[in-house]
Amino acid sequence: MKRLTLLLGSLLLSANIFAAGLQVSDQYVRATPPHAKNSAAFFTIKNDTDKSVKLIKAESDIADRVELHNHVKEDGMMKMRQVDAVVVEANASNSLQPGGYHVMFLGLKKALSEGEIVKIALSFDNGDKVTIDAPVKKINMSHNMSDKKHHKH
Repeated sequence: MKRLTLLLGSLLLSANIFAAGLQVSDQYVRATPPHAKNSAAFFTIKNDTDKSVKLIKAESDIADRVELHNHVKEDGMMKMRQVDAVVVEANASNSLQPGGYHVMFLGLKKALSEGEIVKIALSFDNGDKVTIDAPVKKINMSHNMSDKKHHKH
């Protein structure tokens, strides 16, 4: 019985050490206006292991659907597309950020206000699961308007 306990303990420690090779940081979710149906989450995944990993799934109870997305240039225009996975190479980082990879929340169940915390469960192709608490942040959208677009009232 002692050997079985030691074996199980060793396996659990090994799994935790390997899981510790993946770190998620700088996470946040975009705040929404009152009737918005969608939002997105952004964060950085650091892979300190010697093998590449793929983020294959994200889950949260704040929306009807949670998908992995990327922006791609198609016919000279940037378009958002669902992707099957986000690769994080060995001993490298991948930042999910506006204009690139991100987690998309479709069919929000309520508006997201600044200061709230969103729990997101991330699943990787190696079996690792990481749950993060992402603060909701109000993001100022910058507008590059030329002088011709400014109107005086």
